Amino acid sequence: MVKANSILAHGFWNAFLKNFGLWRKLPCPSNSSPEHRWILKVGRPILNCFFLSLLGIILFPSCQGGAGPSRAPDFTLLNLQDESVNLSEYKGQVVLINFFATNCPPCRTEIPDFVILQDKYGPKGFAVIGISVDQNWKRILPGFVQALSINYPILLATSKVIRDYGNIYALPASFLIDKEHRILKHYTGMVTRDELEPIIVNALGINK
Repeated sequence: MVKANSILAHGFWNAFLKNFGLWRKLPCPSNSSPEHRWILKVGRPILNCFFLSLLGIILFPSCQGGAGPSRAPDFTLLNLQDESVNLSEYKGQVVLINFFATNCPPCRTEIPDFVILQDKYGPKGFAVIGISVDQNWKRILPGFVQALSINYPILLATSKVIRDYGNIYALPASFLIDKEHRILKHYTGMVTRDELEPIIVNALGINK
């Protein structure tokens, strides 16, 4: 919706500039009637206000949609034990959702920071959820989890969850959500503990 509104607003803005320029250039002949001159004199500011008001109506929802925090889509995914896990089960917790792959170097690099954050803030209401996009997960993931001492649940991605989270096109991709599961931050690419920790602390409402 935000993308659609932005495209619409962009098209309208171009049309506005074009018509506004034509209207401003409209001549007022010296031999025109008083009524004609009055219409041009009064009509210009009225039309300007009309265009600006219409532009505001279109742009406001677009800006509002981009500025306000959107809610993280709920999901039900399988973990490595073939058990279903719902995001709604984490309601009331600050959650970091991390899409990753085992063959992605930046993904592997950032995981130790997530382990530290989970260990430090887990008892205070913070949780990390890893979502793997690996295909041959049964052969790869158990050893991967053990090697990196991952202390948070690893779930298996589906095409639906990838689509729901904006068609994940680059890894890693992480979403930090608050206790009401509104998205606080979306990271494309590697994110560090130093970047995440102040936001987590603030969302938890605690002192470091």
